[in-house]
Amino acid sequence: MSSGLRSESWKPVYRTGDDDLFLDFYSKAFGCSVSYDRAVGFFSSRLLAAAFQGVSKFISNNGKIRLIIGSPLEEEEFMALQHGETLRTILSEHDRKLRAIFEPGDTLDKKRLKILAWMFSVHAIEIRYAFRRKGMYHEKIGIFYDEEGNSIVFQGSANETPSAMMKDSNAESIMVFRSWEKEIFESYGASCVNSFEELWNGQQHQTITVDILSETYKQLASIGDDYKQDVFSIDEEFDYLANLELKKNRKHGEPYIPETIGGTVFSVRQHQRDALTAWKRNGYQGILQLATGAGKTITSIYGAVKIFEATKRLALIVSVPYIDLANQWVSVLEEFGITSLKCYESSSSWSLKFDRFINLFNGKSIRFLCVVVVNRTLVSDNFQSRIKRISDNDKLFIGDECHNHGSNLIRSNLPEAKYRIGLSATPYRSDEDEIESPFPNYAKKNIISYYQSVCYEYDLEDAINDGILTPYNYYIVPVEMTLEEHEEYRDLTRKIANALSSNGESSQQLTMLCGQRSRLLGGLSGKPIALKEILSTVSPSDKQHTLFYCGEGKLYNSDEQAIDKVSKVLSNSGWRISKFTSKESRKERREILAAFKDGLVDGLVSMKVLDEGVDIPACRTAFILASTRNPRQYVQRRGRILRKSPDKKIAKIYDFVVLPPSGLGSLDESTKSLVRAEYERVSDFTRLSNNRLEIENVISNLELDI
Repeated sequence: MSSGLRSESWKPVYRTGDDDLFLDFYSKAFGCSVSYDRAVGFFSSRLLAAAFQGVSKFISNNGKIRLIIGSPLEEEEFMALQHGETLRTILSEHDRKLRAIFEPGDTLDKKRLKILAWMFSVHAIEIRYAFRRKGMYHEKIGIFYDEEGNSIVFQGSANETPSAMMKDSNAESIMVFRSWEKEIFESYGASCVNSFEELWNGQQHQTITVDILSETYKQLASIGDDYKQDVFSIDEEFDYLANLELKKNRKHGEPYIPETIGGTVFSVRQHQRDALTAWKRNGYQGILQLATGAGKTITSIYGAVKIFEATKRLALIVSVPYIDLANQWVSVLEEFGITSLKCYESSSSWSLKFDRFINLFNGKSIRFLCVVVVNRTLVSDNFQSRIKRISDNDKLFIGDECHNHGSNLIRSNLPEAKYRIGLSATPYRSDEDEIESPFPNYAKKNIISYYQSVCYEYDLEDAINDGILTPYNYYIVPVEMTLEEHEEYRDLTRKIANALSSNGESSQQLTMLCGQRSRLLGGLSGKPIALKEILSTVSPSDKQHTLFYCGEGKLYNSDEQAIDKVSKVLSNSGWRISKFTSKESRKERREILAAFKDGLVDGLVSMKVLDEGVDIPACRTAFILASTRNPRQYVQRRGRILRKSPDKKIAKIYDFVVLPPSGLGSLDESTKSLVRAEYERVSDFTRLSNNRLEIENVISNLELDI
């Protein structure tokens, strides 16, 4: 397939407001051409440098540029030039201005310097001045030629400067004449070609055309000698300018790939590239099953930016379960130049704004919009009525923690978007994963029906082996049930089994029974006692940045909440702690997290609020007192503690493992089921731990592997 000028469609007129002269015409034409002639009154190196993609292809095609720059002279200077007088003096002054283009200022200037100097060193550009007796040469002719001999002439008000060609700058227009449209080209385009050739050869009346001084050529070319043979180096310079130039000239709120994030040079990791490649192969729909801490937020936003760069039009919708997580998304999106609409506060704060953005987007006044919404708002009529006004082909929907999208209510309100990304370390459970939830797993069917499949998986083992997550030591803290606790556990298990075998019990009743059993295990009376013993072995230097996951509900046979008892044990042991629960306001949570990160608080005591989304990489140690058998929960919690942080070489996880009372003799099936569930979690934690051999001996001694 031809890649020349005829392979693209070209409008007869490009006008600011209707078109982007730079992207729609100028840069695209460079990429199709092997020769470019340009005669203008004003020239800026920034425009060539900004056309990085087109110019890069142009150079790889051994392209050549002939550039004529108009320059005003006093009449006395013009007369002196005609007689060969003061030529060097005048040229020296103009060459000084030309060389000023190459005087590095900021980082971006230095990059332009390298590229243009490189073009001089490979003789890809030749420059002449056009001097007039009165005024200055101010015609604006441009001609692109491809390797097949086709040409495009453009003429109009635009100079060779960013203010003329870039969007949202001057109001400009150009007319375009294509050589393969012979009748029109002969009438209009051919005269421009002849005019340029006459001017280049110094044959125009009242205009003198002269080369820049040879020493100027040599000086500019010498700057680029180091890059002359280094193809990869010049490609890197073009890639760098892709960020800086386009970021500087793009409309506010449109996305870009940042040079740095949080003061660190940004680059996409290989597993993130692989994930997006798999997503693309899956038709731009699918779940990215990435371990907590493996950068799923960055991966999906990077994918969104790439979609926008390819389509130049995108409505990005990000849905999350919690407001705290929504705020984190808003912050990360800003790193990519994206200002998002927060659709998770009162509807009056976003409804009218959303309407306005949709009108601008549908009217093509803006090319990009982004909203961040919590699941509760996602399903509301207020939000649904608005997103339905946006074309499905323009939508990219990102469902963070997409395992929450399995309910019938949420599934029925997920938008029909052309592009879909689901994000979760544990997108759905198997039917046997959770003995606390013995209901049919319709959630998995709902999730698959929307996202299609898990198209890429990168688990904790991968992340630890690749150095993405911190390695950890794992410690078992055995907690025996009392005889009374064990008997109540067995009684609840019998009731659940009877309810399952009977059609008379409602799902609400089953949920209540499962909840009671879960709270029983989370509030065993021996857990605070075991915690106190372990805390006595922790050195003061190891106290900071510790998480405590507690069970929900009260301690067994007590009116005291489990989280309150744990907090009391910690305070009495000399720990500075803060509760982090749903009862604290958003402002209080932000203050608590800040104190935790700064070391003003040793530990955070929570139940489930820290399970999803809260980013606290500084934490080094976790005490898991809640005996969950939900793989999603313990995978999330483990990933939370393993996030990388400066000076964090290894993490520690203390798992409070529930055991039946000693001396029972043979175990009934419900007790065996309990031990097997605990063993499954312990085995998973042990398998990836640094101290695996040590813990395998502990497992054997505790007889967990029944």
